[in-house]
Amino acid sequence: MQTYDGIILNKKVRYLDPAAICEAKHASPKWMKDDDDHLKSFETKKAKQKERKRFHQETFTNVAAYISLMMSRWEDMDVIFAPYHIQ
Repeated sequence: MQTYDGIILNKKVRYLDPAAICEAKHASPKWMKDDDDHLKSFETKKAKQKERKRFHQETFTNVAAYISLMMSRWEDMDVIFAPYHIQ
């Protein structure tokens, strides 16, 4: 269902922000290289891996919190779209 379909069918439609839930937002810490600016302060590979995992969990939690907040704000909506993997 697209926005115009919602208007025609008289349905209340909302979209989550694609930039807030995109894969790059929550998975990018896993893709960090050891020479990334964020990881330069960590000396050992194990410490860098631990920080990478912590940062990934933090960003994943932030994305989940955004989705939860929007779903609670829009609980009276008929349809909530979560556009993902947009090319």
